[in-house]
Amino acid sequence: MRKIIGYFTILIIIFYLMSCTGIPLRLPSATSTGPRTIILDNENISEKVVGGFTSWFCYDFVYKEKGILLEVGFFGDPGLKKLGYILYDGGFVGKFTHYKRIGLEHRWDWGGANDTDYAFVIKSDGTGLYYNFTNVKEGESIKARGVFKCYKK
Repeated sequence: MRKIIGYFTILIIIFYLMSCTGIPLRLPSATSTGPRTIILDNENISEKVVGGFTSWFCYDFVYKEKGILLEVGFFGDPGLKKLGYILYDGGFVGKFTHYKRIGLEHRWDWGGANDTDYAFVIKSDGTGLYYNFTNVKEGESIKARGVFKCYKK
């Protein structure tokens, strides 16, 4: 009996530790089997076709237990080095973005006629900053509308 209780206790501890990681066992995908597939601007994108995904999961800066709020990333294929993506609400649906690395920071821009209405920047310490430039006058500076804690997958 003591042995069964010991095994049961170990099993509970393992499940508890797995739930604390915050990273799902299978990443959100439009397909239930095979390579991960995401949907960007209504187009299915398979990680196999684009050379894989390099991505960051971003959580509320204070309340990580809210779960993944967004995922940003870029593609492994060198021919797509300036193309990235943003996925909303911890899912597999989002938008294509312009991606660039500036020094130690990563930046994604999207939206509007010139794809510059919104920006997401990840600083070297993993802090993610969301900017909304709609209705901002030229030359005007703004503060980030959202602050996130991001972890590279």
